[in-house]
Formats: sequence, C-alpha cells, structure tokens
Amino acid sequence: MKSFLFSIGILFLLFEGIAQPISLHPENPHYFIYKGKPALLITSGEHYGAVLNQDINYQAYLDVQEGYGFNQTRIFSGAYCEGNESGFLNGQYVEWDKVQNTLSPRPGRLITPWARSSREGYQNGGNKFDLDRWDDAYFHRLKDFCAKAEERGIIVEIVLFTALYKPEFWRNSPLHPANNINDTEDVPYNEFHLLAHKKLIDYQLKMVAKIVEEVNAFDNIYFEICNEPYWLKGIPEYEASIKEQLFLPEMEEWQALIAGQIRETEKKLPRQHLIAQNIANTYYKVKEVNPAVSVLNFHYAFPPAAVADNYHIGIPVAFNETFAGDHAPDRRKEAWAFILAGGAVYSNLDWSFAIDDVTGLGRNVSGKKTSGKEVRDQLRVLKHTIDRFDYIRASPVAPGEFEELPDNLHMQGLKIADRSYLCYFYKERKMEAGSYMLSLKKGRYTITFIDPIDGKILKRNSVRHKQDKLQLDFPFFSDDIVLKIERG
Repeated sequence: MKSFLFSIGILFLLFEGIAQPISLHPENPHYFIYKGKPALLITSGEHYGAVLNQDINYQAYLDVQEGYGFNQTRIFSGAYCEGNESGFLNGQYVEWDKVQNTLSPRPGRLITPWARSSREGYQNGGNKFDLDRWDDAYFHRLKDFCAKAEERGIIVEIVLFTALYKPEFWRNSPLHPANNINDTEDVPYNEFHLLAHKKLIDYQLKMVAKIVEEVNAFDNIYFEICNEPYWLKGIPEYEASIKEQLFLPEMEEWQALIAGQIRETEKKLPRQHLIAQNIANTYYKVKEVNPAVSVLNFHYAFPPAAVADNYHIGIPVAFNETFAGDHAPDRRKEAWAFILAGGAVYSNLDWSFAIDDVTGLGRNVSGKKTSGKEVRDQLRVLKHTIDRFDYIRASPVAPGEFEELPDNLHMQGLKIADRSYLCYFYKERKMEAGSYMLSLKKGRYTITFIDPIDGKILKRNSVRHKQDKLQLDFPFFSDDIVLKIERG
C-alpha cells in the first residue's frame, strides 16, 4: 500500500511539474524537472550582459543556443556592470573594443531596474539613476528575454548580485552614490554588502523584490543570490591582504537576507522558484545549506571533487562558470567529467559572443575574432549523449569499480547497477590502450566506445557475460573516451 501511494505521489508531482517552474526532480533531487520531464542543464553562453546591454541582439543569441540544443543561460541584473576601460579574456587584460565584453555596455547603453533621473552625470554615459523609480523599459526587456528563452526551452539563471572585485567596477554601479540622486552611502567597494549600511541594503532588497515580482510568471527561471561572494572583500590582484577565497559570517548573513527576500516576496505570488548559492571557486565541502537554497554553484570545478564531496546533500551541484571558454579540449574534459560525476549544470563562459557578434563565430568586425564553435560542437555531443541516458535512476560509479586503472587514467561515471553504465575516461599523459575489469552481473550486454569530440562510435560489440567480472578491451584513444554499457 505504501508503495502504491508513493507511486501516486510521484505521478502527481510529475503532472504538477508540467505547470510549475523548473524544480528539483521528485525521484532524484540531484537533477531538475521542467515541464514534466527530467532536466540537466548544459550551455555555452555569453558573459551575462544580454539584458542590461541594450546593444545585444538577444533573440539572435538565443537562436544560437537553441540550435545547439543548449538549455541554460546566465544574466546579471544590472546592479553591476563592467566599464569600457578593459576586458578580461583567457586570463589576459585586453582593450575593451577588442573583446567587446557583453557585460561592458557602450557609453549610454546600460539599462537597469532603476530609471534615469533628469540629472546628468552617470560616469558611463547618460543621466544619473533614481533608485526610487523603476525603469519600465528594463522590465519589458527582462521579461521579453525570459519569454524568448522559454519559447526555446532555455532556462535563465538570474544573478541578482556579484562581488565587485575592484573600485572601478563599484563606480560603474547605479548603487554608487556618484551615480544616483538618492544619496546612497559612500562606502568602500568591498563593503556594499554589509548590513550596517542600511540605506544601501534597503535599495538592494527593493530591487530583489521588484525583479522577483516581475518575472514570477515564468517557469524557466531560477535565481542566484550573488556571483562569487567569496570575493566580496576583494581579490588578491587589488587587495594585498586577500590571499584566498573568504567564507565569512558577514557574507552568509547578507546572502541569507537576500534569499529571505526572494522567499518572502514569493509567498504572495503564484510561483516559487529555485534559489542557487555560489559556493566557491574550484572546491569546497559544504557544511550547512541555507534552507532556502536548492542549488550549489561552483566555478572552475575541475577535477569534479565538489560533486562527490557534496553529493550526499541531495540537491543539484552546478559548474556555472569556466575559464578560457573557447579552448575546446579543456572545456570538453571538464564538462564530461563534471556531468558524469553527478553534476546537474555545466555553463561555459563563452567569450566568442561579442556585442557586435552574437553568432559566436568570430565575426566581431572591430575587435578580437574569437570563435566558440569548436567548444559548442563538442558540448553538443555531451548534451545529446546524456539526454539519452536515464540519469534520474542512476548514481555515480564508485572509485575502484573499474579494477586496476593506471594512475594516469581517470574515470567519472553514472550507473544503473547491473543494467547500464555511462563512463568517461581521460588521460593525464600518453599511455597504451588497455583492458580493465568491471564487476557486473551475468547477462548479455552491448558495449560501446564513443569519441567525445564528435560522438562517433569507435567500437561496439555484444557479449554474453558469464563471469563475475567483465573484461573491457579499450580501443586506442588519444585523450579521452566514453564507454556505454547496456544490458539486454
């Protein structure tokens, strides 16, 4: 009877999921459910300025995402933007007009939740902002972006705040006292999150409530509280006292306040959306999760230890920013490893999307011609493969299940025990192809080796397995290979 009632409950939740925002999957909350179907998110997206930068043709950009079968993108709210002094590409500072960073609008082309006043003086062109009035044009653009994304099956991660990194970026913000007519506190850039600055915090909370209200009707959104909050006190390049990421009570307190505002606002609204918290760069073992938070975000999370060491929490673990986003071999490796470790999101920061070139094909006439096509082609193979695997019923393959792998051959995999496996193997250095043993229930299996670059089958055979362990004879591969095992 309990089993029957549980099944009815699952069917009810699945039915409800058709008319609900993207949510945690009721059978396996390490992943999502969207429009009644299992979902994990893979993309290669622009630098978060598609809404706040009025020169971005976001419909054309979303068409590119849809064409590759990608289903996620990130946007910043407008409380932060980067100026025209420089951009950041592949670890090197270069002139703005060469990068055409989408998060750095041309003078006068920034649009934010706040309306412009009649007083001149915003440092990046146009009038100062009036934090007591909303800009209807901004919210029209925000909602149209979400609607166009929803038409294409694309989930929008709305990032409300971010670390400011350096004084120059703080001076770009409408919240900076020089940029508004509302006399916000003149605070250091690395204190804008401190609760003691009550007037500044009040404007932040009002912005959160307004955005949450305006986008409540959309099912294809979730919120991130703050991008890289562990750099709120500054980064080593600009603050000599900062040596590493910081995880301070004041940061948790502020993020809890923002998350609470989202929850409090949505209590009065028809839909409740997921909230993500950016945990760390590379790795961090989470000790306690804010009850309002449902997604754990990491940046540069390779090797994917952040998945394994936080998997027990039972919510999605996301890799939502990468480095050198147009370098295909590294992006392919980290994406496959993260997703097959049990991750739920891989969002590549793709610098090939420029202000004047949303194709991502290197057609940026006035600047650096960077193409992200190779990365996107290879990520499409991952998306295609994982979408055809029953990951909702799967769990990570434990270390040691493949016997006697050499030290320089690494594996991440998902399995439905004794039924199907999807595993990714990658090398640190040159080695010969080998044979490795896997403990597996007796039966008939189809064994397929796939090239993750283009999805081509390298080897396939069917075997009747009669022993306790199955010998897998790998074909030669240069860098990495995918193994799929299916029973029956």
